[in-house]
Amino acid sequence: MAGRPWVLVDIDGVLNPEQNQAARGFTPYRLKGEDYLVWLHRDHGRMLNDLDREGLVELRWGTTWNDAANRMVGPAIGLDRRWDVVTIDRAAAGPVRFGHNWKAVSVQEGAGDQAFAWLDDAITEPDRLWAEDRVLDQGIPTLLMPIDRNVGLQPEHLAEVRYWAQSITKPSPISADQLLRRTPDLASDPHAVARAEWLSRTVAALPDTVARSNGTPLSRSELALSVWDRTAHAVTAEYAAGESAQKPVDDFVRQSVRRYVRGQGDAAMAWADRAALRASTPHLGHVRPTGPHEHRLVLPANPSREHGYQVQALIDSAAASIGTNPDWQRVQKSVQVGTDGPTMLVNLRADRKTTSTGLTLAFGNAGAVERPYEDLLRGGPDATLQAVLTATDYEIEPAQFEPAELEPAGQQQAAAQEMRLSPLTDPALLPPGAARPGGVTATVPPGQGGRAETSRWAGSVGQQNTTRTME
Repeated sequence: MAGRPWVLVDIDGVLNPEQNQAARGFTPYRLKGEDYLVWLHRDHGRMLNDLDREGLVELRWGTTWNDAANRMVGPAIGLDRRWDVVTIDRAAAGPVRFGHNWKAVSVQEGAGDQAFAWLDDAITEPDRLWAEDRVLDQGIPTLLMPIDRNVGLQPEHLAEVRYWAQSITKPSPISADQLLRRTPDLASDPHAVARAEWLSRTVAALPDTVARSNGTPLSRSELALSVWDRTAHAVTAEYAAGESAQKPVDDFVRQSVRRYVRGQGDAAMAWADRAALRASTPHLGHVRPTGPHEHRLVLPANPSREHGYQVQALIDSAAASIGTNPDWQRVQKSVQVGTDGPTMLVNLRADRKTTSTGLTLAFGNAGAVERPYEDLLRGGPDATLQAVLTATDYEIEPAQFEPAELEPAGQQQAAAQEMRLSPLTDPALLPPGAARPGGVTATVPPGQGGRAETSRWAGSVGQQNTTRTME
């Protein structure tokens, strides 16, 4: 890593929050010639000066104020010195898609291969993804620190920046040689050497620890050793099979690291466990291809726990597909329990077209069992198999209806005749007032429970009005 990591600081929404400014002691400033107030606080200057004097990071402006930040904002909050500026240019972004932070293009271009933390109030999901890719693919430490624009910069934000900077400026806690010594039979394999170097480099770009829900921290060393010891052979075999071969175990390892980057210790280990399971229980046989990305798994009528591993492997293949194809939002598999049982959909959906934002898993054609994918991972094969059995444990039974009121048999027969649908024509598609082929216009005499309904449908092809009466 070249030099100290940068810390890019935005102004609006970070140093200039949007709510309760006066009550919190912020001082208003008015932009000359504009009806726009800028609320600033000297405490922000003190906090940033303290961080600057420590010499751990290099503070820079990353704001649309650009050089004006040094001339106007810096003196107002009491900064000790002028900062360098990462120029934010709206024109550099070109066309911007909805949900994307247009400033990201300028930030990435201005930073180059420099490690940086970015404090901004408009960090989006796509920003998280490219930041994670920067860590995973290039080994460049990158921290995105989203700030609540209503509150602004807080001391805990800078505390996290300090911790991150201290971590990434240390030597890597795990070297490639250390990893290869744990698997001596892979020490001379070029694919294993390359993956060991990748893991060591990536770990060096991570913070020392992240939190888990039970209160115990997960260290980057613990994650790296857990992943390597359990998946090194499988990942090496995947890369030895060629660049075009699928790499589901390695995909899950990368997802584990993504979760760690996000500070999600439990999820990081869940994905690491899934990578290990995929490595130790490869999905062999039992699958009949039904399309380029869909498969069907046929289980016996009374499946055992071992079959739960097979279902997990089937779902894992769907997760790997989404993980390696970020434009996909959904992958469906199917499971059949017993040769005469129903074919049940296993529907894996990504919230924002990537596993990095969380997956939802639905079993059953009507989503009878739906839950977050990571919850199911932690439950193991027993929970997976139980979800399948629950979704397929249904029977068709007669539906019971309570008639509103009984009518004489003659009226019931006449009503049935008038409401009869033609086998060839949907009455909803007929022009108003047209008789159905082989039938009559559906009307119900007033006072016999009928009501008129007029609906209007507008589509991309054309528009039509339909008048119907329904009972």
